[in-house]
Amino acid sequence: MYFSTSIIWDLIEYGKIKGADVSALENNLFSTKTQKYVAYDDLVGALNYLHTALDDDCLGLHIAEHISLKVTAPVNSIMLESKTLEESIKNAIDYSRLISDALDCSLETTDNHFSVIYQENPNWTVYQTYAKQQVLDMALLSNVKSLAAYTGHRCTPLCIHFNYPKPKNLHGYYRLFNCQLRFNRERSEIIFERNLFNKHAGRTEYGLLKNLKAKAAEEIKNLGSEHELILELKKHILNQKPARTTIDDASQHLNQSRRTLQRKLKDLDTSFKRIEYELQLRLAKTYLEEQQKSIDEISYLLGFSESSVFIRFFKSLTSQTPLEYQKHPR
Repeated sequence: MYFSTSIIWDLIEYGKIKGADVSALENNLFSTKTQKYVAYDDLVGALNYLHTALDDDCLGLHIAEHISLKVTAPVNSIMLESKTLEESIKNAIDYSRLISDALDCSLETTDNHFSVIYQENPNWTVYQTYAKQQVLDMALLSNVKSLAAYTGHRCTPLCIHFNYPKPKNLHGYYRLFNCQLRFNRERSEIIFERNLFNKHAGRTEYGLLKNLKAKAAEEIKNLGSEHELILELKKHILNQKPARTTIDDASQHLNQSRRTLQRKLKDLDTSFKRIEYELQLRLAKTYLEEQQKSIDEISYLLGFSESSVFIRFFKSLTSQTPLEYQKHPR
Protein backbone atom coordinates (compact mmCIF):
# COMPACT_ATOMS: atom_id res chain seq x y z
CA MET A 1 0.00 0.00 0.00
CA TYR A 2 2.41 2.62 -1.27
CA PHE A 3 3.21 5.48 -3.63
CA SER A 4 6.65 6.41 -4.92
CA THR A 5 8.07 9.21 -2.78
CA SER A 6 8.61 11.12 -6.04
CA ILE A 7 4.92 12.01 -6.14
CA ILE A 8 5.35 14.10 -2.98
CA TRP A 9 8.22 15.95 -4.64
CA ASP A 10 5.89 16.61 -7.56
CA LEU A 11 3.33 18.12 -5.17
CA ILE A 12 6.04 20.25 -3.57
CA GLU A 13 7.32 21.49 -6.93
CA TYR A 14 3.84 22.47 -8.07
CA GLY A 15 3.06 24.10 -4.72
CA LYS A 16 6.18 26.25 -5.03
CA ILE A 17 5.22 27.30 -8.56
CA LYS A 18 1.85 28.42 -7.23
CA GLY A 19 3.37 30.24 -4.27
CA ALA A 20 2.14 27.90 -1.53
CA ASP A 21 4.05 27.37 1.70
CA VAL A 22 5.20 23.75 1.32
CA SER A 23 7.78 23.76 4.11
CA ALA A 24 5.74 21.28 6.15
CA LEU A 25 5.70 18.82 3.24
CA GLU A 26 9.44 19.26 2.72
CA ASN A 27 10.18 18.73 6.41
CA ASN A 28 8.14 15.52 6.42
CA LEU A 29 10.02 14.24 3.40
CA PHE A 30 13.45 15.12 4.73
CA SER A 31 12.70 13.09 7.85
CA THR A 32 12.20 10.02 5.61
CA LYS A 33 14.52 10.95 2.73
CA THR A 34 16.00 7.46 2.47
CA GLN A 35 12.58 5.93 1.76
CA LYS A 36 11.70 5.37 -1.90
CA TYR A 37 8.03 4.78 -1.09
CA VAL A 38 5.44 6.34 1.21
CA ALA A 39 2.15 5.00 2.58
CA TYR A 40 -1.28 5.94 1.27
CA ASP A 41 -1.88 8.07 4.37
CA ASP A 42 1.21 10.16 3.60
CA LEU A 43 0.04 10.99 0.09
CA VAL A 44 -3.54 11.71 1.19
CA GLY A 45 -2.20 14.06 3.86
CA ALA A 46 -0.01 15.86 1.31
CA LEU A 47 -2.87 16.21 -1.17
CA ASN A 48 -5.20 17.58 1.49
CA TYR A 49 -2.50 19.99 2.67
CA LEU A 50 -2.00 21.38 -0.84
CA HIS A 51 -5.75 21.45 -1.47
CA THR A 52 -6.17 23.68 1.58
CA ALA A 53 -3.24 25.87 0.56
CA LEU A 54 -4.36 26.35 -3.06
CA ASP A 55 -8.13 25.77 -2.85
CA ASP A 56 -7.87 23.68 -6.02
CA ASP A 57 -10.51 21.02 -6.67
CA CYS A 58 -8.67 19.88 -9.83
CA LEU A 59 -5.21 19.68 -8.31
CA GLY A 60 -4.25 16.42 -10.01
CA LEU A 61 -5.11 17.73 -13.47
CA HIS A 62 -3.20 20.96 -12.95
CA ILE A 63 -0.10 19.24 -11.56
CA ALA A 64 0.06 16.80 -14.48
CA GLU A 65 -0.49 19.67 -16.93
CA HIS A 66 2.13 22.11 -15.65
CA ILE A 67 5.09 19.99 -14.55
CA SER A 68 7.00 17.01 -15.83
CA LEU A 69 6.13 14.38 -13.24
CA LYS A 70 9.12 12.82 -11.48
CA VAL A 71 6.92 9.95 -10.31
CA THR A 72 6.30 8.68 -13.86
CA ALA A 73 9.88 9.10 -15.13
CA PRO A 74 11.04 5.45 -14.72
CA VAL A 75 8.00 4.11 -16.57
CA ASN A 76 8.21 6.80 -19.26
CA SER A 77 11.82 5.78 -19.96
CA ILE A 78 10.73 2.20 -20.60
CA MET A 79 7.83 3.37 -22.78
CA LEU A 80 10.02 5.55 -24.99
CA GLU A 81 12.44 2.68 -25.66
CA SER A 82 9.68 0.24 -26.67
CA LYS A 83 9.51 -0.94 -30.28
CA THR A 84 5.81 -0.22 -30.94
CA LEU A 85 3.12 1.89 -29.35
CA GLU A 86 1.23 -1.21 -28.27
CA GLU A 87 4.36 -2.61 -26.62
CA SER A 88 4.96 0.79 -25.03
CA ILE A 89 1.51 0.76 -23.39
CA LYS A 90 1.88 -2.85 -22.26
CA ASN A 91 5.26 -2.04 -20.70
CA ALA A 92 3.75 0.96 -18.91
CA ILE A 93 1.09 -1.32 -17.45
CA ASP A 94 3.59 -4.03 -16.48
CA TYR A 95 5.80 -1.56 -14.63
CA SER A 96 3.15 0.80 -13.25
CA ARG A 97 3.76 -0.67 -9.80
CA LEU A 98 6.98 1.36 -9.72
CA ILE A 99 4.64 4.34 -9.22
CA SER A 100 2.08 2.82 -6.86
CA ASP A 101 -0.09 -0.21 -6.18
CA ALA A 102 -3.19 1.99 -5.69
CA LEU A 103 -4.42 1.50 -9.27
CA ASP A 104 -4.27 -1.82 -11.06
CA CYS A 105 -3.82 -1.09 -14.78
CA SER A 106 -4.78 -3.31 -17.70
CA LEU A 107 -5.13 -3.07 -21.49
CA GLU A 108 -8.31 -4.07 -23.29
CA THR A 109 -8.55 -4.13 -27.10
CA THR A 110 -11.29 -4.54 -29.71
CA ASP A 111 -11.14 -4.31 -33.50
CA ASN A 112 -11.66 -0.55 -33.34
CA HIS A 113 -10.54 0.62 -29.90
CA PHE A 114 -8.07 0.09 -27.11
CA SER A 115 -8.63 1.06 -23.49
CA VAL A 116 -6.29 1.53 -20.56
CA ILE A 117 -8.33 0.49 -17.51
CA TYR A 118 -7.69 1.61 -13.94
CA GLN A 119 -9.12 -0.55 -11.15
CA GLU A 120 -8.65 0.55 -7.55
CA ASN A 121 -6.79 -1.57 -5.06
CA PRO A 122 -9.42 -2.25 -2.35
CA ASN A 123 -7.08 -0.70 0.21
CA TRP A 124 -7.16 2.51 -1.86
CA THR A 125 -10.94 2.36 -2.44
CA VAL A 126 -11.64 3.17 1.21
CA TYR A 127 -9.85 6.53 1.08
CA GLN A 128 -11.34 9.99 0.52
CA THR A 129 -12.92 10.74 -2.85
CA TYR A 130 -10.89 13.94 -3.27
CA ALA A 131 -7.53 12.16 -2.99
CA LYS A 132 -8.60 9.30 -5.27
CA GLN A 133 -9.87 11.79 -7.87
CA GLN A 134 -6.56 13.69 -7.97
CA VAL A 135 -4.49 10.52 -8.36
CA LEU A 136 -6.72 9.21 -11.15
CA ASP A 137 -6.69 12.57 -12.95
CA MET A 138 -2.88 12.64 -12.79
CA ALA A 139 -2.73 9.10 -14.16
CA LEU A 140 -5.12 9.83 -17.03
CA LEU A 141 -3.41 13.03 -18.16
CA SER A 142 0.00 11.40 -17.76
CA ASN A 143 -1.24 8.65 -20.07
CA VAL A 144 -2.14 11.20 -22.74
CA LYS A 145 1.20 13.01 -22.35
CA SER A 146 3.17 9.74 -22.51
CA LEU A 147 1.46 8.79 -25.78
CA ALA A 148 2.25 12.25 -27.16
CA ALA A 149 5.91 11.84 -26.19
CA TYR A 150 6.07 8.48 -27.99
CA THR A 151 4.16 9.47 -31.13
CA GLY A 152 5.39 13.04 -31.43
CA HIS A 153 1.91 14.55 -31.51
CA ARG A 154 -1.20 14.87 -29.35
CA CYS A 155 -3.29 11.68 -29.13
CA THR A 156 -6.86 12.69 -28.32
CA PRO A 157 -8.92 10.01 -26.55
CA LEU A 158 -12.33 9.00 -27.88
CA CYS A 159 -13.84 8.89 -24.40
CA ILE A 160 -12.91 8.72 -20.73
CA HIS A 161 -14.87 6.97 -17.98
CA PHE A 162 -14.43 8.12 -14.38
CA ASN A 163 -15.48 6.10 -11.34
CA TYR A 164 -16.15 9.24 -9.31
CA PRO A 165 -19.02 11.79 -9.41
CA LYS A 166 -19.17 14.58 -11.96
CA PRO A 167 -17.14 17.60 -10.77
CA LYS A 168 -18.79 21.02 -10.61
CA ASN A 169 -16.38 22.54 -13.12
CA LEU A 170 -15.58 20.51 -16.24
CA HIS A 171 -13.78 23.23 -18.22
CA GLY A 172 -10.30 21.90 -17.41
CA TYR A 173 -11.29 18.34 -18.31
CA TYR A 174 -12.66 19.31 -21.72
CA ARG A 175 -9.71 21.61 -22.39
CA LEU A 176 -7.09 18.98 -21.57
CA PHE A 177 -8.77 15.82 -22.88
CA ASN A 178 -11.04 17.23 -25.65
CA CYS A 179 -13.27 14.15 -25.66
CA GLN A 180 -16.46 12.64 -24.26
CA LEU A 181 -16.46 12.39 -20.45
CA ARG A 182 -18.64 9.97 -18.49
CA PHE A 183 -18.78 9.97 -14.71
CA ASN A 184 -20.02 7.61 -11.98
CA ARG A 185 -18.90 4.59 -13.98
CA GLU A 186 -18.11 1.21 -12.47
CA ARG A 187 -14.51 1.46 -13.63
CA SER A 188 -12.20 4.19 -14.89
CA GLU A 189 -10.77 3.89 -18.39
CA ILE A 190 -9.37 5.99 -21.21
CA ILE A 191 -10.32 4.89 -24.73
CA PHE A 192 -8.42 5.51 -27.98
CA GLU A 193 -8.72 4.47 -31.62
CA ARG A 194 -7.11 1.09 -32.27
CA ASN A 195 -5.42 2.30 -35.46
CA LEU A 196 -2.98 4.35 -33.36
CA PHE A 197 -1.17 1.04 -32.84
CA ASN A 198 -0.50 0.76 -36.56
CA LYS A 199 0.62 4.33 -37.14
CA HIS A 200 3.55 4.63 -34.78
CA ALA A 201 6.76 2.75 -34.08
CA GLY A 202 9.69 3.85 -31.99
CA ARG A 203 13.45 3.51 -32.29
CA THR A 204 14.44 0.83 -29.87
CA GLU A 205 17.86 0.45 -28.30
CA TYR A 206 17.35 -3.12 -27.07
CA GLY A 207 20.29 -3.13 -24.68
CA LEU A 208 19.02 -0.05 -22.89
CA LEU A 209 15.42 -1.33 -22.85
CA LYS A 210 16.52 -4.68 -21.45
CA ASN A 211 18.54 -2.95 -18.73
CA LEU A 212 15.68 -0.61 -17.79
CA LYS A 213 13.20 -3.48 -17.58
CA ALA A 214 15.56 -5.64 -15.53
CA LYS A 215 16.08 -2.88 -12.97
CA ALA A 216 12.34 -2.17 -12.83
CA ALA A 217 11.45 -5.84 -12.39
CA GLU A 218 13.98 -6.21 -9.57
CA GLU A 219 12.58 -3.20 -7.73
CA ILE A 220 9.00 -4.46 -8.09
CA LYS A 221 10.08 -7.86 -6.81
CA ASN A 222 11.57 -6.25 -3.71
CA LEU A 223 8.39 -4.27 -3.07
CA GLY A 224 6.27 -7.31 -2.36
CA SER A 225 2.49 -7.13 -2.25
CA GLU A 226 -0.50 -8.10 -0.18
CA HIS A 227 -1.57 -11.73 -0.59
CA GLU A 228 -3.95 -12.25 -3.52
CA LEU A 229 -6.51 -14.05 -1.33
CA ILE A 230 -6.76 -11.09 1.04
CA LEU A 231 -7.09 -8.64 -1.86
CA GLU A 232 -9.87 -10.70 -3.47
CA LEU A 233 -11.67 -10.97 -0.14
CA LYS A 234 -11.48 -7.21 0.37
CA LYS A 235 -12.82 -6.60 -3.14
CA HIS A 236 -15.75 -8.92 -2.44
CA ILE A 237 -16.58 -7.24 0.87
CA LEU A 238 -16.50 -3.76 -0.70
CA ASN A 239 -18.48 -4.83 -3.76
CA GLN A 240 -21.40 -5.88 -1.54
CA LYS A 241 -21.80 -2.44 0.04
CA PRO A 242 -24.09 -1.21 1.48
CA ALA A 243 -24.88 -4.79 2.46
CA ARG A 244 -22.51 -6.74 4.69
CA THR A 245 -21.36 -10.09 3.47
CA THR A 246 -20.66 -13.20 5.55
CA ILE A 247 -17.78 -15.62 5.52
CA ASP A 248 -20.10 -18.21 3.95
CA ASP A 249 -20.96 -15.83 1.10
CA ALA A 250 -17.29 -14.93 0.70
CA SER A 251 -16.13 -18.55 0.61
CA GLN A 252 -18.77 -19.35 -2.02
CA HIS A 253 -17.64 -16.35 -4.09
CA LEU A 254 -14.03 -17.56 -3.85
CA ASN A 255 -15.03 -21.15 -4.74
CA GLN A 256 -13.79 -22.76 -1.56
CA SER A 257 -15.28 -24.12 1.62
CA ARG A 258 -15.69 -22.00 4.74
CA ARG A 259 -13.22 -24.20 6.59
CA THR A 260 -10.61 -23.92 3.81
CA LEU A 261 -10.95 -20.14 3.74
CA GLN A 262 -10.61 -19.91 7.51
CA ARG A 263 -7.51 -22.11 7.45
CA LYS A 264 -5.85 -20.09 4.67
CA LEU A 265 -6.57 -16.81 6.46
CA LYS A 266 -5.20 -18.23 9.70
CA ASP A 267 -2.01 -19.23 7.86
CA LEU A 268 -1.78 -15.57 6.77
CA ASP A 269 -2.16 -14.46 10.40
CA THR A 270 -5.57 -12.87 9.89
CA SER A 271 -9.29 -13.70 9.81
CA PHE A 272 -12.46 -12.76 7.95
CA LYS A 273 -13.68 -10.73 10.91
CA ARG A 274 -10.42 -8.82 11.20
CA ILE A 275 -10.33 -7.98 7.48
CA GLU A 276 -13.96 -6.85 7.47
CA TYR A 277 -13.58 -4.76 10.63
CA GLU A 278 -10.49 -3.01 9.27
CA LEU A 279 -12.35 -2.08 6.08
CA GLN A 280 -15.44 -0.96 8.01
CA LEU A 281 -13.35 1.26 10.26
CA ARG A 282 -11.35 2.80 7.40
CA LEU A 283 -14.55 3.55 5.47
CA ALA A 284 -16.19 5.01 8.57
CA LYS A 285 -13.23 7.32 9.15
CA THR A 286 -13.26 8.41 5.51
CA TYR A 287 -16.96 9.30 5.60
CA LEU A 288 -16.52 11.17 8.88
CA GLU A 289 -13.48 13.09 7.60
CA GLU A 290 -15.31 14.12 4.42
CA GLN A 291 -18.22 15.46 6.54
CA GLN A 292 -20.71 14.94 3.70
CA LYS A 293 -22.94 12.32 5.35
CA SER A 294 -24.92 12.00 8.57
CA ILE A 295 -24.30 9.25 11.12
CA ASP A 296 -27.50 7.54 9.96
CA GLU A 297 -26.30 7.62 6.33
CA ILE A 298 -22.88 6.27 7.28
CA SER A 299 -24.49 3.49 9.31
CA TYR A 300 -26.58 2.48 6.29
CA LEU A 301 -23.66 2.62 3.84
CA LEU A 302 -21.59 0.37 6.09
CA GLY A 303 -24.42 -2.14 6.46
CA PHE A 304 -25.33 -1.63 10.13
CA SER A 305 -28.94 -2.26 11.13
CA GLU A 306 -29.09 0.86 13.30
CA SER A 307 -26.90 3.88 13.91
CA SER A 308 -26.54 2.88 17.57
CA VAL A 309 -24.91 -0.39 16.47
CA PHE A 310 -22.48 1.54 14.28
CA ILE A 311 -21.66 3.96 17.12
CA ARG A 312 -20.87 1.04 19.47
CA PHE A 313 -18.74 -0.62 16.78
CA PHE A 314 -16.76 2.55 16.13
CA LYS A 315 -16.21 3.33 19.80
CA SER A 316 -15.11 -0.23 20.57
CA LEU A 317 -12.25 0.13 18.04
CA THR A 318 -11.25 3.76 18.57
CA SER A 319 -12.39 4.69 22.11
CA GLN A 320 -14.19 7.66 20.47
CA THR A 321 -17.71 8.14 19.25
CA PRO A 322 -18.03 8.97 15.54
CA LEU A 323 -18.84 12.61 16.35
CA GLU A 324 -15.82 12.86 18.68
CA TYR A 325 -13.60 11.48 15.91
CA GLN A 326 -15.08 13.93 13.40
CA LYS A 327 -14.09 16.84 15.64
CA HIS A 328 -10.63 15.43 16.44
CA PRO A 329 -9.61 12.85 13.79
CA ARG A 330 -6.51 10.79 14.48
